Amino acid sequence: MPELSVEADPRLWSVVPAEADAEEWLRALLEGRTDEQSARILLAADLAMTAREAAGDALVLLLCEPVSGLYATLGFIVTDAPAFSDRGRAEELALTVTPSPWPPTTTALPEGPVSGWRVTVLFSDDDQPPTADPSPATTLGWVRTTYVLDLHGRLAVGQLSPLSPEAGAVAMALTEQLLPTLELESR
Repeated sequence: MPELSVEADPRLWSVVPAEADAEEWLRALLEGRTDEQSARILLAADLAMTAREAAGDALVLLLCEPVSGLYATLGFIVTDAPAFSDRGRAEELALTVTPSPWPPTTTALPEGPVSGWRVTVLFSDDDQPPTADPSPATTLGWVRTTYVLDLHGRLAVGQLSPLSPEAGAVAMALTEQLLPTLELESR
């Protein structure tokens, strides 16, 4: 099966290595950081390593911006299945991966080397469905964004870790800067 590669801004993103190669990666992430930043980086890196180990052949990246405190994990997997041609199937896949009582927000990505959909799902810690008469100030807990992509005719799926709505908006913008650089490499 082909592997995914990506060209990401190394000031923000790093490919999460296998556990055996993590020491050098961690050392580079921690270089020049304060104790508080280091503690947060170690937590984010630990979560990213857990995601990497659970994801098998997936490409997993860590978004690490210690000055602003923005950390996220982004995983991509390419399948042998043909890419989806409709929005409904993209939403169904995203809701299967991240169930939510809230309807998803789906946006078509611009045509280019990688096309498809960004499906953002809202959820909260208590996963309560929206009421028929919601208050004017509904508190959103988390957002999770799933990318359902057409990569050279194959179905590729990417997903950001759950984030606050504010952090999610920034992480989506940064993710969409690197989507056009996704490539399939033969093993």
